[in-house]
Amino acid sequence: MTETNHTQDSGPDGDNEHTGDITTILKALLADLARVVAVETRLFGHTVLAMLGLTVAIALLLVAGWLFAGAALVVALASLQAFNLMGALLIVTLAHLVLAALAFWRLRHITRDLTFRESRASVNSLLAHAKSLGDAAEPPPPER
Repeated sequence: MTETNHTQDSGPDGDNEHTGDITTILKALLADLARVVAVETRLFGHTVLAMLGLTVAIALLLVAGWLFAGAALVVALASLQAFNLMGALLIVTLAHLVLAALAFWRLRHITRDLTFRESRASVNSLLAHAKSLGDAAEPPPPER
């Protein structure tokens, strides 16, 4: 095995020249990384804004479609001559209110699951079990 003599190039103040190269490379790497993060952040912001704008547009189109469907239903009911225009408007309004009440009822039913009854009962039984173990391990008070 041969042993090689590693000589290090020293600058005028005795600093290692390779260390300067590494710090330059690290500075360039960090600058590139900062630029990439800035570009990705900008792209994320544009994407989020586009998604929000499209969501608002879709919501407006759905509301407009719902209103036009209701208006068409009113016109169809009024043209049957079973209802006058006011009666058709009242029936469609009543149908919308019933649908809203059903949606509200379903929403309240769904949010009941967010109280985590089973998890709380499990934690409470675990705490009660731990408390009973703690009470059993406690020595009886000394008698006088």
